[in-house]
Amino acid sequence: MSEFRPVPTTDREACQRILQYAFAPETGPVPPDPDGDWPPSLFDQRGLYDGGTLRAVCKLYFFDTTVRGAATTVGGLGAVATPPEHRGQGLAADLCRHALSAYRKADVGFVTLWPFSTPFYHRLGWGTANTYRRFDLPPSALPDPSTAGQLVRLDADDWERLRRVETAAAAGTALSLRRSEAWWRERTLADWDDDGVPYCYGYERDGELQGYVVYTVADDANNTLSVSNFAAVDEEARRALFAFLGHHGAQIERVTLQLPPDTDLFHRVDDPGAVDCTVEAGPMVRLTDVDYLERLDWPGGDLDCTLSVNDPLLDHNDGLFRLSVNGGTATVDPLPASDSKADVAVDIATLSQLAVGTHGVDAAERLAGLEMFDDSVRGPLADVFQPESVYLGEFF
Repeated sequence: MSEFRPVPTTDREACQRILQYAFAPETGPVPPDPDGDWPPSLFDQRGLYDGGTLRAVCKLYFFDTTVRGAATTVGGLGAVATPPEHRGQGLAADLCRHALSAYRKADVGFVTLWPFSTPFYHRLGWGTANTYRRFDLPPSALPDPSTAGQLVRLDADDWERLRRVETAAAAGTALSLRRSEAWWRERTLADWDDDGVPYCYGYERDGELQGYVVYTVADDANNTLSVSNFAAVDEEARRALFAFLGHHGAQIERVTLQLPPDTDLFHRVDDPGAVDCTVEAGPMVRLTDVDYLERLDWPGGDLDCTLSVNDPLLDHNDGLFRLSVNGGTATVDPLPASDSKADVAVDIATLSQLAVGTHGVDAAERLAGLEMFDDSVRGPLADVFQPESVYLGEFF
């Protein structure tokens, strides 16, 4: 019988070897680095044990964010890894099942992850939360308008000012992070991925920070400037930050930016043909419990329907549920399979996308795993599950 538990100090080396093989095999079988705190400060390091043998590992993060406009703690499942000698035995799925149960016990309703394989995690009940755009352009292509404020160098000691901008810029966007002081210091503004310590510059107006950009400069043929974080509270700040990046033309040849899918960069440049853009799938999200729908705030409108939910990992989510919404409050009641006929069938991945706002009902029926059996509930269901802006851009 497998056991899911924190990895103790005595198994630190074994855990690090599993992670090194999974995410940096090109380095060879190098000895693990014994430096750093254990247990780690930013996440819970968990392992799947068979007897006393560590078979697989993962990291459990806890993020402050919003869902349906309300402050919410969301889980981040990271660094799921199994050594090659134990692969093909269903351990990754077993690890995910245990991790979801741990989050559920911690009263966390949504769990996000960055997939190594979208199909793999979709089979386990996760759905893509959002896409993002990656832009690649010469700095000379960026506009250079005049602005009233000034650019200032920032560092981790400015994390509270940065967080205020982060929160204001992401208002109304589900799954947008409210990073902790430790996250700003140890991840966002640190060399945690060996790409170099990032620079951080902010745009100030009348002494107030209105935007910021975080980036690194690569030692490659183009001295590429890669932006990892970009936030602005208004249009002037956005223009000032784009101009700031454009002023690096004497040092670099290319700028890359990861930005939300609704970014209108093509309309800001004189020559859109100079800009390369790719749209990429971002992180995935899933519910730990159908009952968590009761915790969310819903739009006006009444709904009374029966859902048939399919969950490949968690039995408590697999079956019939009566979903009622009245006055913005939902109730979820499990039903015996023989008692009711479903109005709607939905897999847990699609229900998770509906819950956070990735899809509305029409898109879920057209693109994902929603099937409508009673058309009379279509309108009320669409009134409740209205699509919203969703963007989680921070990798973990």
